[in-house]
Amino acid sequence: MPGQTKHFAPLPFLKLDREAGTPLYLQLVQHLRRMIQNGEIKPGQKLPSTRWLREHHGIARSTLVAAFEQLTSEGYLQSQTGSGTFVNPEFPGLNPGVRNVPETTLPPRLSKRGQAVTEGLDSSYFDPVMVRPFLANIPAIDLFPHKIWGRIENRIRNRLDSTMMAYGQPGGFAPLREAICDYVLNRRGLKCSPSQVIVTTGSQQSLNLIAALLLNPGDKVLMEDPSSPVVRASFLAQGGAIVPVPVTETGAAVPTDGADSDGARLAYLTPSCQYPLGAVMPIAQRLDWMDWTRRNDAWLIEDDLDNEFMFGGRPDPAIYCDDHHARTIYVSSFNNALFPSLRLGFIIAPRALARPLMALSAVTDRGPNTWLQAVLAEFIEQGHLNTHIRRMHSAYTRRRKAMIDSFARIANPLVTLHKNTSGLRVIADLPASLPDTKMLDVLDAHGVAAYALSYYCMQRQDLNGLLLGFGCTHEDDIPAAIAGLCSCLSDFNNNKI
Repeated sequence: MPGQTKHFAPLPFLKLDREAGTPLYLQLVQHLRRMIQNGEIKPGQKLPSTRWLREHHGIARSTLVAAFEQLTSEGYLQSQTGSGTFVNPEFPGLNPGVRNVPETTLPPRLSKRGQAVTEGLDSSYFDPVMVRPFLANIPAIDLFPHKIWGRIENRIRNRLDSTMMAYGQPGGFAPLREAICDYVLNRRGLKCSPSQVIVTTGSQQSLNLIAALLLNPGDKVLMEDPSSPVVRASFLAQGGAIVPVPVTETGAAVPTDGADSDGARLAYLTPSCQYPLGAVMPIAQRLDWMDWTRRNDAWLIEDDLDNEFMFGGRPDPAIYCDDHHARTIYVSSFNNALFPSLRLGFIIAPRALARPLMALSAVTDRGPNTWLQAVLAEFIEQGHLNTHIRRMHSAYTRRRKAMIDSFARIANPLVTLHKNTSGLRVIADLPASLPDTKMLDVLDAHGVAAYALSYYCMQRQDLNGLLLGFGCTHEDDIPAAIAGLCSCLSDFNNNKI
C-alpha cells in the first residue's frame, strides 16, 4: 500500500459521551473522520489496533470494529491483513497537516519591537539554504576534517558524565572558555581570563544578549551603513534607534560631536573586515572610536568577522587589545572557521559586564549544548582548529584568485570588481541599468547565488552590486560559474531575459 507509515496515529483525546443519545460507534466515526479531515491523522498513518484502543480507552471491540468498517466503506480507511488499518493515502480532499480552523483576516497585534524585526528581514531569509556557487557567508565545508571531529565526538560521547549531562554553566563549558582565551591570544593578541568569556550560539545570540543588557527603548545605536540587516534586527528587537554611519574606504568614521549620534548608547563596528564592503579600519581611526566611547559613556561592540582570513598581510590587533577604558565588547564565532550550523560563538566582555551577561544568558537559553562545547574544546586544544584554518586559508587564496582571474579574462563591461583584502567575498558593482535586487532572481534561475548590496544599506543610495562568496565554491568550478553569471548580466542588459 503506497504511503504507509508504521507510526501510530495520535489519539490522546479520544473521549466518548456514554450518556448521549448518539451511539458510541457513530461518535467514534465522527471523531476519527474529523481528525482525518483536519490533518491531525495523516494519510497513510496507521491506526492503533482495536485491542490497544479497548485497553487504553475502554471501548468495546464491537464498537471499534463497527466504526472502522464504516470509515472503510466511506473510503477514509484501508485495512491490510497482517499489517493493520491505515488512513487511505489516496482519499481525495485530504490536506495533511492543515486543520480546518478558520483564521482571522486581521494581522496579529505585534509589539513595536516584534513589528520592527518582522519588517526588517527580507522574505528570502526564511527560504531553505541551498549551497551553490557564490553563496556568501558559507565556508569551505567540503574541507571540514570529518574524521578528526568524529573521533573527538566519539571519545566525548563515551565519557559523558554528570558535568556534561546536567545544566551547563551560564558562561559556558569551563575547558572551552580556557581554550578560547588561548585561541584569541595566539590569533588576535587579545588577553583575557576565562571569567570574561561567555559562550553563545553564535554572533547573533551574542548581539541579542548585549542589546538586551544595555539598551532601553529609544536608546541610539550607531551602525555602519551598509551593514547586516539581521544585526540591525537584533537592536531593533530591543527597542534601539538605529543611527547610520556612512562607511568609507577605511570603515566608519566617528561622527562629529553635536550630530544625531549624541547620546548613543552603543556603536556596532566590524573593523577588521567591514561587512559587507570589506574595508579594514586603520589604527588611528580605531583609537578615535575608543575615545568616543569614553566621552559618551557608551559601549563599542567589535564584531571580529572573518579575522582569520586576510589576503594582504597580517590583520591588525583587535580594538579590544588597545582599549584601556574597558568599553569594548568583543564578539566572534566559530561558524565561519568551521561550519555555520555548529552554532558556537563567544563574547569577551569587560569585567564589569561579564557576570550580567552570564546572568542574562542563564534566564534566556542557558547557553549552548555542553557536549558540543566539550568537542570543540578538545578540537582547539589539540591544535586541529589552527591546522584547519591554515588549510582553509590556502584554499581561499586559490578560490579568490580564480574568481578575480575569471572576471579579468571575461572583462565584462557591466561588472567592476572590488578586490577586498579580507573576508570570503568580493563585490561586483553593477550599472544602474542592472538593479541588484532584480538580478537575484535571474541568477537564481541559472543556479548562481548572490546577495544584493543595496539590501544592506539604510540611508545610502549609491551602492548597487552583488556580494559573491568564494568560500564554498571549488576553484575548478569558479570559471564556468563566472562565465554563466556574466552571460546572465549581458542577456538581461540586452533584454534577452
